[in-house]
Amino acid sequence: MIPTLKHGQRLRGESGWTRRVGAIVNLRHIDVILTVRGPKASPYALFDGVKCPLVYEDPVVNVAAYLLEFPELAHPTPVGEPDLGEATLVVGHDEHWCRITDVDRRNVRINLPSYVPRPGDAGAPIIQDDKVVAMLASYWLNDMLGMGPRIDVALRELLDHFRRTNSTTR
Repeated sequence: MIPTLKHGQRLRGESGWTRRVGAIVNLRHIDVILTVRGPKASPYALFDGVKCPLVYEDPVVNVAAYLLEFPELAHPTPVGEPDLGEATLVVGHDEHWCRITDVDRRNVRINLPSYVPRPGDAGAPIIQDDKVVAMLASYWLNDMLGMGPRIDVALRELLDHFRRTNSTTR
């Protein structure tokens, strides 16, 4: 059976870090996996033994993008812009209700009353209207609050990077 990758699933990186797949998007004929960067992006991410090289990292937006060289392994993710209100945090096969309480230039802030994020949940997609709008990057257990980069901003920065470097041609 061929493994397939979709948003919310776990990635592994160098030195054993784990993140969640925030989104899988097709940009100018290449498929990339978006997740949060963390303190330092790994040079690769592993999914079911498939090694995906790092193609972009942005410490300001807190995003890392990994090349998925086998598009048949991916379920592309619809993406959109965040809005205040109800949303869903996807962790693996589980969905948890949350509420987007603030949207700024780069990030969203969420209230997570029904789920306590665990180590390795960073990058979990935040979904509104069946579209990924952000990814969980940080959470405060005392307040049940989370924060993460907006997916529309991450994609805009990634596309600008590819335009500047012309690095999406195979």
